[in-house]
Amino acid sequence: MRMTNYEYVVQWAEKTTPKNGKMLDYGCGAGAIVDLARRHGVNAFGCDVFYDGGDYSGEVLGEKFGETIFRMEGDTIPFPENYFDIVVSNQVLEHVPDLDVVVSEMARVLKPGGKVLSMFPDRGVWREGHCGVPFLHWFPKGSSFRVNYAMFWRALGGGYHHGEKNVRQWSEEFCKWLDDWTYYRSVEEIDEVFEKYFSPRTPLEADLFVKRTGRRGIPFKSIIVRKMAHLAFENEKINLENE
Repeated sequence: MRMTNYEYVVQWAEKTTPKNGKMLDYGCGAGAIVDLARRHGVNAFGCDVFYDGGDYSGEVLGEKFGETIFRMEGDTIPFPENYFDIVVSNQVLEHVPDLDVVVSEMARVLKPGGKVLSMFPDRGVWREGHCGVPFLHWFPKGSSFRVNYAMFWRALGGGYHHGEKNVRQWSEEFCKWLDDWTYYRSVEEIDEVFEKYFSPRTPLEADLFVKRTGRRGIPFKSIIVRKMAHLAFENEKINLENE
């Protein structure tokens, strides 16, 4: 059976969360993964800053705030230390300006030996997934050439979420959104941060490919996912007191 990313996250959570354990969806948006996980019997919660570049708080049913969905104030996850058994994030960490602060918070709320699942694009991905234009995120922020490059692809019919915007308006506004709300990092930079708090990552891209497509006999599955979509990996929290 082919899966969406949401379904993949929830299947991983079902497999990884111990009995009576708790899951946190970091950057939960409207709470779709939280809702799906709870329907599958996982005791799931979510938190989000609901930032200006992607505020889905209006889609969260009012009674869920303070019960399963929590609004973050600043960078702090609103839960105590060693509270969760797993933390997941789906297409979130490319939007945080300080990855170290976020990963350290994930580690703080995880129990020793707890696991984190992360799915997000690194700098090396070929397709800018928020708009579909190849390599658009490779240009420096504020680059006029990036706008012109986006206009070229938009004029050919490329890109997502066109609405009623003309070629220039769409290109300028989307490049401004990239400047303001995305932070693409190299895999080496990502590993350096995660390994301060967690074991080295276990890649899951090949597994994700099979679950998303239903195809097993395809070579270079991990590379296809990493270059055309995003990283997918898990880490285990290390006990720094014993290091």
